[in-house]
Amino acid sequence: MSKAKGGSRGRIPPRERSSARKVAEALGVPALLQGDLGEVAFVHKAMGLGFVVAKPYGHIHRYDFIVEGGTKLWRVQVKTCTRLRRGVYRLAVRRTLNNKKIAYTASELDFVAGYVFPEGTWYLLPVREVVGRTSLGLRPKECVGLDPYAHYREAWHLLREPEDPTFG
Repeated sequence: MSKAKGGSRGRIPPRERSSARKVAEALGVPALLQGDLGEVAFVHKAMGLGFVVAKPYGHIHRYDFIVEGGTKLWRVQVKTCTRLRRGVYRLAVRRTLNNKKIAYTASELDFVAGYVFPEGTWYLLPVREVVGRTSLGLRPKECVGLDPYAHYREAWHLLREPEDPTFG
């Protein structure tokens, strides 16, 4: 019996699966759930710290949540990474359109909340740190001096500041 044209190929052989999917499966987290788990972890952590968190209706927004911090409302995009490779967690800070990786712009969001899933660590990155980039390299907790984004690790206070957060 022959398969109809355009029909399902059935189960995708392991050699054809994406590397991200293989990694997530190796960690016991199906790839489709990785982002959802990161978003749930974000809500849990942010609300536990006293923030008001809202989820916009629909999937047309470039951000996942609106967070009330003092008198400001921040647009936050949550990104999750799972794999340590050559001493670095690679955090994708981009969106995809027609299979093209597109960097975020400053007009689309205010923060990227990066979740390093294996360590349970958060990075609260102001949008200026991700504009024009499609990925960032984050170091494990024990490599604080080597991590250029270490000052954003667990930097939840940035969401409480009334104006655009700056360092230095």
